Amino acid sequence: MGFQAYYLPNNNSQARDLIYGEDPVKKFNTAFPLEMYLSSANDYMGEKEMFTKFGLEIRNQVTVIVSKRAFSQRVPQNTFTRPREGDLIYVPFLNGTGELYEIKFTNQNKDFFMLGRRVPYYYELELEKFKYSQETITTGIPDIDSVVTDSAYTLTLNTGAGTGSYTTTEIVYQSPDSTLNNATSYGTVQSWTPHTNTLTVTNIFGEFTDGEIMIGMSSNAQFVLQTFDPLFDPARKESYDNEVTVTTAQPYINTSENNPIGGL
Repeated sequence: MGFQAYYLPNNNSQARDLIYGEDPVKKFNTAFPLEMYLSSANDYMGEKEMFTKFGLEIRNQVTVIVSKRAFSQRVPQNTFTRPREGDLIYVPFLNGTGELYEIKFTNQNKDFFMLGRRVPYYYELELEKFKYSQETITTGIPDIDSVVTDSAYTLTLNTGAGTGSYTTTEIVYQSPDSTLNNATSYGTVQSWTPHTNTLTVTNIFGEFTDGEIMIGMSSNAQFVLQTFDPLFDPARKESYDNEVTVTTAQPYINTSENNPIGGL
């Protein structure tokens, strides 16, 4: 009756803001296989799909049960001993292809202290569909890491002459002395197409410069960056496109330095 899922803890403990409850920079670098039981098997719970002033929002919620024994066996207990709010659960069969959910609440009293227990026998996790917001997800499991490829802000870089071949998920950077410590810009490789010399990167820091070398941290590949358009992303699968928005708005919006409203 159960199923195999993956538990993704936030590996960046400094990202937990205990005052405002925000996690500005989450990093999910590991995924632990974990047996779970789906409590809400008939339908999604929560507010589901709804239109708000921000557009369409999907707030599908599910509840799952995981035993404390299984959690203790699968997940290292040296840093935390229970599923934490803000961590992720990957459910492979939901929506046909699998989905990521965020733990909103860990219920430790579901068994109502049966048999005089001092610690819970199992946890009930209240999960809500995860909305990607530029978190770092590099677990090594393609079905999970594809969330970044499909949804992250991605730059497509056109490179020229060079040597080597970039590898997926490695760090590429530009640096005046060819060292990562002094890098002026860097990002994570999502794809590399050798026959067109096209490199796509996410998790970007700094601003890439045309004419400088892109160095692969692990592959040591080195290619000269020729051109890139920060608004154009041919690999994006979302319903919006920055380049289309700018092109469509040009006849209607004055983006010059003059004040288009005050007429200066």
